[in-house]
Amino acid sequence: MITFDNRSHDPYYNLAFEEYVFEQFPNDEIFLLWQNSPCVVVGSHQNICREVHMPSLRRLHIPVVRRSSGGGTVYHDLGNVNYTYITASDGMVDYERCMQPVIEALNAIGVPAGKNRTCDIAIGQQKISGSAQRMSKGRVLHHGTLLFQSDLAVLDRITTHHKNDCFQTKGTLSDICSVTNICEHMNRSMTVAEFQQRLLDAMLPPGSAYLELTAQQRAEVCRLRDEKYHSWQWTWGMTPAFVYEKSGQYAGMPICVRYRAKKGIVSDAQIECAGIDAGQAAAALNGTRLDPDGFYAICCALSPDRADELMDCLM
Repeated sequence: MITFDNRSHDPYYNLAFEEYVFEQFPNDEIFLLWQNSPCVVVGSHQNICREVHMPSLRRLHIPVVRRSSGGGTVYHDLGNVNYTYITASDGMVDYERCMQPVIEALNAIGVPAGKNRTCDIAIGQQKISGSAQRMSKGRVLHHGTLLFQSDLAVLDRITTHHKNDCFQTKGTLSDICSVTNICEHMNRSMTVAEFQQRLLDAMLPPGSAYLELTAQQRAEVCRLRDEKYHSWQWTWGMTPAFVYEKSGQYAGMPICVRYRAKKGIVSDAQIECAGIDAGQAAAALNGTRLDPDGFYAICCALSPDRADELMDCLM
């Protein structure tokens, strides 16, 4: 087994790094540990706006990144540790085969963890890890979160209880689970860095290689980061087709908003509200890209003094 030293906290770079290693080291069994600065990571087939409260996310300056595997939406911060396990696959989905070594390593360092549901690791009935997989060319990339000392209040604020049912979509929906931090269940305190090192030592067999990418390889990761993971086409253009319908209050008056989107482009926008120029609003939305910054710019143009309030109605 081999591992790579990756100290980046850039979520776009880290997902590109993971994909690069998966594609360029096809003959090795690989285990990685890595961390992201605060971000939301969504599955490849998910509607971002359905899974997270975009206005809150935008106000908190927390980026959204789409990964190449399926599964649900997760929140990352520096109190969370991500793991990646890459190994051979017979083409059959088998989460337990990939999760069991991680569970055993957690147990070995004093974490009373066990499998819960298909792709979760839990302490008791409280989730500490969700995972997803991608298969290609006889290999499986299995990756998951490990909530060690994460800010669960932020997680709850932007994802867990703020799923937006106004988005009618066939995209993959995330489950809502009770979660907990690993640090609260250990016999002795340790830092996130110590937890990472002890887990890595428990996972890697003796003689495993610790590698670093060359400068040229890191440049290829950066190219993949910029061309794919930073792109609007990957993040928003991959959004499954949906219909958005919402009724509420704006400026103390009733408002009704409806539009469609396919491949990330808005169409058939209809807005009913006496508080704004509804015709101008619909015209501004039609043909625009699904993008929170773009939507907010429209809100500022339509209603400079109530842009945030209007944004809550439109997305």
